[in-house]
Amino acid sequence: MVGAVNETPHDDARGGTPPLLVELVGPAGAGKSTLSRALHHRDGRILTVARFRVRKLGHLPLFARSAMSLLPTFLRQTQHGRRFAWHESKMMVYLTGWHQVLRRQTLNHGTVFILDQGPVFQLAQLHGFGPENINSERFEEWWASVLDQWASTLDMVIWLDAPDAVLLERIHTRSKWHLVKNESEQEAREFLARYRASYEQMISALTANGGPRVLRFDTQQESLDRVVDNLLLEFGLRDDCA
Repeated sequence: MVGAVNETPHDDARGGTPPLLVELVGPAGAGKSTLSRALHHRDGRILTVARFRVRKLGHLPLFARSAMSLLPTFLRQTQHGRRFAWHESKMMVYLTGWHQVLRRQTLNHGTVFILDQGPVFQLAQLHGFGPENINSERFEEWWASVLDQWASTLDMVIWLDAPDAVLLERIHTRSKWHLVKNESEQEAREFLARYRASYEQMISALTANGGPRVLRFDTQQESLDRVVDNLLLEFGLRDDCA
């Protein structure tokens, strides 16, 4: 099981070195869960940050503050298109305020934190699959604000990918549900293209604002052990890849 961090500070494991906030992204079947487990197995200082959950008591104050700050935005959106679905509203709340919690939550750990469905995921889902008018001029100020916030919060993005044929084979041979299982091959490939385009746009926007560093791996071409070795070096958790 991948290690998870709660909101209780621990002793600094890296002698005062600031923690790294890392997001692991990529299409279904790219190997994100497998890599997360492997990283934690190789070094217990690499932990995952639990997802933001509205129902969690400790997250309610953040939800309330962020929701209130978003109220004018939600009202404008209601007047100019369909209302946000509940999961889309939660994404906007996450993007608006969660960065404050993350830095406080990880400040005293001094290790590496892998974000589970973090800001790049939330941004790309809203941008590529949310209501059409969220990409209109009425939301420019909100986009600029959250991109700036996360560019200064997120340290690294690890992008995993593989050829479409490989991804689709992995998706169809595993028990986990995915929407492309019910689609034709052409529709599935179109979905993957749209998915990649949205993620690339959000990653480019974040890096243009001064961060984060982006590392890319093709999980068909590179073994899991090699990817883990490379990342441990990047994280500063080992001196060589022997």
